[in-house]
Amino acid sequence: MKQQPPSQRIGYFPQQEQPAPQTPPPRRRAQRNPEQAAEPQRPAPRQPASPYADVQRPASQYATPQRPTRTARSAAQQPRTAHRKPPLRIPARLIMLIVCAGVFVTCSFLLVRYFSNIIISRQASQQLEEVYSAAMQNTEVPAAPSSPTPTPEAVQAAAVPLPAALPEPAPSPSEIWPAHYPSNPSLRVSSVFYELQRQNPDIVGWLKIDGVLEEAVVQRDNSYYLTHNALKQRSVTGALFLDESCDLKKVPTQMLIHGHNMKEGAMFGSLKKYKVKDASFYRAHPFIDFNTVYENGRYVIFAVAEVDLRYGKHDYLPFWRDVRFSTVDSFTDYVNKARSLSHYRCNVDVQPGDRLLTLSTCTGTDDNKRLLVMARKLRDGEDALQLNMSILSTDDR
Repeated sequence: MKQQPPSQRIGYFPQQEQPAPQTPPPRRRAQRNPEQAAEPQRPAPRQPASPYADVQRPASQYATPQRPTRTARSAAQQPRTAHRKPPLRIPARLIMLIVCAGVFVTCSFLLVRYFSNIIISRQASQQLEEVYSAAMQNTEVPAAPSSPTPTPEAVQAAAVPLPAALPEPAPSPSEIWPAHYPSNPSLRVSSVFYELQRQNPDIVGWLKIDGVLEEAVVQRDNSYYLTHNALKQRSVTGALFLDESCDLKKVPTQMLIHGHNMKEGAMFGSLKKYKVKDASFYRAHPFIDFNTVYENGRYVIFAVAEVDLRYGKHDYLPFWRDVRFSTVDSFTDYVNKARSLSHYRCNVDVQPGDRLLTLSTCTGTDDNKRLLVMARKLRDGEDALQLNMSILSTDDR
């Protein structure tokens, strides 16, 4: 029997035949955003089938649900902004505390390094002082030759009056300041410095002021020993060094020694006592002993002055320029200028032919100024009583 189509059956109602449900394609799950993502649509409640409804279903029931547009997806996937955490803010007090702690740690490190350098330099000075003292004790000082017994003929010849001597011509600068050491023309190195130069070959002298300082003096250039001690160890105290322009093989008219002005008194830090104290300190410490590899010398201070390195200043004094003076006038002008700038009115005389020793250090207040302690070498046969009277008559300006 041929089956009738559903629309031609007797008693057929469209509500009795339900169409097969169509499965919609899976939708991509979008990231929910409470502000921007739309609330999901709930399916509308199913209406009961009406017997009078049209057989043909509405197209909306069979339509495939549309996917959200790209704009809607991007809006749904945007990061949340409502609950974003604010940036971490460090309190100003904490920042100041961290900065102060860093400054404290840095200053402590520099302070510890400074005092450790002071200790190392003092140990080096003490080591060299022990070597120098031992060498001085082992060195035999030759005895002075005894005067021969005068013969009768010599006594009779001495009794005969001699004719008056003719006036001698004025000596030339080369004769006033000889180029060779009278007591050591062959430049024989003192045996005392053999042991010192084993510690450091650059050691050329030993400087001593009783009760003020005692240090080795080195010579290399004018920069190396600003940052190294006398044993070539790196140190902020440096060492006392002879100016590089001073050649000890030729007798210098002026020897110039540089050194740092350390606050703890190391190196030339003790020279500031000549400035800050009155003339009584000078009268108690007027002499300087400076022994070199070629000779021993004793010097007397005649000026303590603060000078300026800049040309044109009223206290300008080019103390570094003249190692050997070419004329007597230049020497006299130099000494008179130093006397005029001195803190003391010193009566120790200085004459052409005298050899000078200048100790130079910074003042600690101005990089363009230097503190100078200037002395001249004691003359052979100089009257000690007259010299002491000149020292004791020194007073403040």
